[in-house]
Amino acid sequence: MTAVSPAAQRPSGAVGSPTSPVVEAQRLHFDTPLELSCGRTLPAFDISFETYGQLAPDGGNAILVCHSLTKGAHAAGRRTPQDPHPGWWDAAIGPGRMLDTDRYFVISSDVLAGGDSTGPASADPATGRPYAATFPVVTIEDMVNAQHRLVERLGITRLHTVIGGCFGGQQALQWAISHPDAVRNTVIIGTGPDTSAHTIAIFSVMRHLIRSDPHFNDGDYYAGPGPRLGLGGALVAAVPVWMSRDAMGQRFARRTITGQRRQYTLRPEFEVEAFLDRIANQQRPAIDPNSLLHLMRAEEYFDLPGQYGSLQTALLPVQARTLFVSYGSDWRYPPEEAESMHQTLLRQGTPSRHAILDSALGHGGFLYEVGTLAQEVTPFLAEAEGNDR
Repeated sequence: MTAVSPAAQRPSGAVGSPTSPVVEAQRLHFDTPLELSCGRTLPAFDISFETYGQLAPDGGNAILVCHSLTKGAHAAGRRTPQDPHPGWWDAAIGPGRMLDTDRYFVISSDVLAGGDSTGPASADPATGRPYAATFPVVTIEDMVNAQHRLVERLGITRLHTVIGGCFGGQQALQWAISHPDAVRNTVIIGTGPDTSAHTIAIFSVMRHLIRSDPHFNDGDYYAGPGPRLGLGGALVAAVPVWMSRDAMGQRFARRTITGQRRQYTLRPEFEVEAFLDRIANQQRPAIDPNSLLHLMRAEEYFDLPGQYGSLQTALLPVQARTLFVSYGSDWRYPPEEAESMHQTLLRQGTPSRHAILDSALGHGGFLYEVGTLAQEVTPFLAEAEGNDR
C-alpha cells in the first residue's frame, strides 16, 4: 500500500505540469446486476477509468493498469490544465515510457468501493442516501469481474497485458485466474498468493484510528465533516509499511526542520515529522475513509491457497505469460512468495519469469523507481509482441 499523495512525494522521472497532457476522467454505468462473493448483489454500478494512447483496430494493444491501495484511476497526465500534479504512475505511462502510448492503449481502472466508482459514498438506490457502512463488502474477485465488464464494453476481447503492484498485483493475478482467455500477459509486482497476518494487523491499526475519530459516526459521516483526523492518522501509520528504514534514513536522516540545534519542545522538530504532518494534513484527503476500510478488507480476504484449496489449484487456469517482480527488501511481500507462484506456473508449463530488484524503498519501489522496473517490464512486453507475430 502507499499512503503518500503525489503532492508529498513525486515518482522519480515523473513529468511536471508543462509537458503532462490533460486527460479526461471517464465513467461507465452498468445496469446488469453484479453478484458478489459475500452473497449480496449490486443492482447496478459505475466504474471510473482513464485511457491513454489509441486502441488498435483489432483491440490487441490494450494494457490494463490496476492501482495500488490508495491510488485510483488517475494514473497519468493532469486532470485539468491548472492541476500541477501528474497521475500516480506518470513516469511509467506515456510516449517512449515503460507503457509506451505510441504502441499501447493503456486503461487505468478504478475498482468497486474505490474513490470514483460505485462505493460507500454512492447513493443506495433503495434509499437515495449514501450507502456508507451498508455498502456490501467486496473482494478482489468482485472488482476484477466488474473490470471485465468495463473491458468488454470498450470492445476489447483480449487484453495485451494486465499490470499492477501490491493490491493491483492481486487484481492482475485474479484476472489471469478468473478470465484466462481475456489476458495474454500479466505483470505482477510486489504481490504474494495471500495477505499475511502482519499486514492484517497493520490494517487493523489503521481501522482503529479511523473509527476512533469522533466524526466517523459509524461510517455515516457524509453530511458532516468526516473523520479527517482519523484518516490522516491512518495514512501516517501506513508510511513505514511502504517506506523502509534505509529509505527514510537516506531521505531525512536526523535532520531537523530548521537545521538548528534541538528546541527541547514536543512540537515537530525533525524533517521526517514534517513529512508525516504533510500527509496527515492534506487539504484534499487521499481517499474516502469508508472506501479505504473496504479496500483494506478486500486485500485481507485475498487468499489463493485458502480460496481454491491449494496454490497449484488456484493457478491451474492461468494461461498468460507472467512476469513477477519482487523487491529484495520488501518484507510485506518478500520475494520467496512470488517465487513460489513462479515455480508453480513453470511446473504446469505456463511461461513465467521472476525478477528480484534492489530498492531502498522496498515495497514502494515500483511507484517511485520506475526506471529500474522498466528494465524488466519493457523487454517483457516487447517479447510478447514478437511471440504474437
